Amino acid sequence: MEEADHRSDNPYTEWEGYEALDASGEPVGRVDRTVYDAPSGMLKYVSVSGRTVPAEGLDPEPDRQRILLPYPAERVRSAPPLEDPPTGDFDEEVRRHYGLG
Repeated sequence: MEEADHRSDNPYTEWEGYEALDASGEPVGRVDRTVYDAPSGMLKYVSVSGRTVPAEGLDPEPDRQRILLPYPAERVRSAPPLEDPPTGDFDEEVRRHYGLG
C-alpha cells in the first residue's frame, strides 16, 4: 500500500499540538503528527505521544485546541507506535488493537 502523506497538502496539521483526551476526558498526551492520505483526501491516523490512533471517531474541538478520542487512555498508551510510512500490515495491526473490523 502506497501512503501519500503530503505535509503541504495535509489540512490536519493544525491539529498537531492539540491536547488529546480519552473517552472519559482523561488527558492522554498531545497530537504529535497527523497522517493524511492525499489521494483519498482522508485523515488516516493521529499520533498521540508517539502512539497511533485511527481517525475514525475523533472529535476535534479546534476552539479549545483539543481532540476527544473514542478510546480509553490505556488502549491508546498500549497502541503500536506510528510506523513511517504505514503499511497495509500496520493498518491491520492498528485496527485489531482498537477492535475495528
